[in-house]
Amino acid sequence: MDDRGELVSVIVPVYKVEEYLRECIDSIIGQTYKNLEIILVDDGSPDKCGEICEEYARNDRRITVYHKENGGLSDARNYGIARAHGEYLTFVDSDDVIKANFVEETLRLIHKYDADIAMTGTHIFRDSPNWSKYSEAKDYCLSPHDTLREALYQRKFDHGAWAKLYRHETWGNTEYPKGFYYEDAVTTYKIIFNSRRIALTEEESYGYRTRQGSIVKSTVAPQMLNVIPTSNEYYNAVVEKFPDLKAAASSRAFSLNRSVYLNFPFSRRKERMLVWAEMKKYRRAIIFDPQARKQERIAALLSYLGADLFHILFSWLYRKQQMRA
Repeated sequence: MDDRGELVSVIVPVYKVEEYLRECIDSIIGQTYKNLEIILVDDGSPDKCGEICEEYARNDRRITVYHKENGGLSDARNYGIARAHGEYLTFVDSDDVIKANFVEETLRLIHKYDADIAMTGTHIFRDSPNWSKYSEAKDYCLSPHDTLREALYQRKFDHGAWAKLYRHETWGNTEYPKGFYYEDAVTTYKIIFNSRRIALTEEESYGYRTRQGSIVKSTVAPQMLNVIPTSNEYYNAVVEKFPDLKAAASSRAFSLNRSVYLNFPFSRRKERMLVWAEMKKYRRAIIFDPQARKQERIAALLSYLGADLFHILFSWLYRKQQMRA
């Protein structure tokens, strides 16, 4: 279904995903919408990822491969954006997959609602995706204000780069900050600010793989403390533009810091306490906010027991929840 002829640039940062890369690329070249520019950015991957990318490029003229020194996920995405020619952009992480109709469906939504961004639901999987079959998935359109409210409360849609199709022009000079954890948090909101309308569908068309070794799930790294300026920037920007979203912004800022805090072992007390101080700034607003996620309200309440006891109790609750999932 390429009757509009619009070019969609699919940007894939590639690093140490040899086991999953073919599945990712296959899901992209198998899209029902064919007018794609597929940009594979080999971010200095030490395994055979570069060779796999070149192999696919030889067999599909829509694929362009770039090899660069390792600069991290943000740097690889920025590299791809700078070289994209499409009227639309979308990002696929190289260990993830997209449903066959992902591009066709998001492009349809953009035209249906004259939107600048189209978002789909995210299907979380470990080994292989089990796509839900929606007979009539609901779609609708939101303002930037209402979209941010949904993302801040982490309801159906989040601030992640993935599961979205963007009009290229909405990016302007925006770049992902290099060397940051949760770099999406201080980038996606800027694109939403630049948009007029955002179209959404409940269909889960993006497959997000959870695995050991992924960036957010990996062991403690010094740059994890970047969550403090990240959450502060996100919170301040949202509250300045939409003061009525202060409670929602508090919920997201607390959640970002909580996630990082729990990654620090007890031996890293100095780092833990820096993040703990940020959590304390937002916790009261969450306890009295009925729209906040139950998980965040429980965490905010438990935080009043003190840093160490909170770490023990909430970690136990989280592991128990993961075992049930």
